[in-house]
Amino acid sequence: MVVANHQSFLDILTVLSLNRKFIMVTSRWVWRSPFFGRVVRKAQFYPVEKGIENGLTHFRKAVEEGYSIVVFAEGSRQSDCVIKRFHKGAFYLAEKLSLDIVPLLIHGNGLCMTKGDDFYVKNGRLTMKILKRITPGNTQFGSTYQERTKKMEKFFKSEYEELEKECSTPDNRYFTDKLVKNYLYKGPILEWYLRVKMRMEKNYAPFHHLVPYEADVVDMGCGYGFMSYMLSFLSPKRRITGIDYDAEKIHVAQHCMAKNDRVQFMHADASTCAVPHADVFIMSDMLHYLPVEKQRVIIERCASKVKAGGMIIIRDGDASLSDKHRLTRLSEFFSTRFGFNKTKGGLNFTSRDVIRKILKSCGFEVSIIRNDEHTSNVIYIARRERA
Repeated sequence: MVVANHQSFLDILTVLSLNRKFIMVTSRWVWRSPFFGRVVRKAQFYPVEKGIENGLTHFRKAVEEGYSIVVFAEGSRQSDCVIKRFHKGAFYLAEKLSLDIVPLLIHGNGLCMTKGDDFYVKNGRLTMKILKRITPGNTQFGSTYQERTKKMEKFFKSEYEELEKECSTPDNRYFTDKLVKNYLYKGPILEWYLRVKMRMEKNYAPFHHLVPYEADVVDMGCGYGFMSYMLSFLSPKRRITGIDYDAEKIHVAQHCMAKNDRVQFMHADASTCAVPHADVFIMSDMLHYLPVEKQRVIIERCASKVKAGGMIIIRDGDASLSDKHRLTRLSEFFSTRFGFNKTKGGLNFTSRDVIRKILKSCGFEVSIIRNDEHTSNVIYIARRERA
């Protein structure tokens, strides 16, 4: 008995590629499909609408002939790729026929062919991971099929989360294509800017590695929402709020195809708006657009809203690194000159001593890492000091 999660129509094709002696439990629409129906009926697949308990004779005969049974335990495909509730059918069959259970994790299929876009195949990486088989006498997951259903669901979710962390990383550019498609038809210049930005930001890997996998995140000065979306792609357990004073940018961010309930955007002045409580506040390349006193106000306001155990991440140019700072100023000059960013009072870069002093006055421990070798950009990681 092969038990798998279900993301996409591609699951059927990729799983069948593993072994020619598989039979599947199919949904009603596949069984009755004018194209696929004839194929699955010829292959002696079993329609779930007949009831699993009514198929024992059919499955027992197939097993005796050397076939393995494949069941997608969720029953239907999941467009968000998050594993949903498992049905009992697979575990009922395994118990009645005394079959080993082989857990099979599927990752990436839902990104390449998402439910609802069944005729549109996108770029991506497909991964299948076969986990350790579970014998009928193994009581680790319970002794009845009802117990096994619940415990296997929990086991799948845990193992899938680890596989997702391994496969879905900015380092292997897993979501690069998805982020680009999020901004298609919003103008060729914006698309070009996004591609350049992702290359310069290393697909936002430094921020992804700093932000917890599960967190409420506020992206101050989010711009068009590039980083907000990428951080949400990289973890379904992150809830992102992006804030920016540029109404045009927020309008673009709010009208992307990847917009969902986990990603929200606000058009507001970060120094005066109602700042929500969050586990992580990010201020990336936004402070130097403000006067120094206003920079202090925003940092202090964010510091007052950081949840217990939370952090503030600031990335900005360090004016004290004079040998590297010229390139930083030059890149910001082109950014404002060509209209990607707006400034009212010029650029106001400060030194690490100033930023560290503000953060320490708010009760934070501060560590500083270099962002790259070529510019003066540094990343400040501020955590609340322990009592």
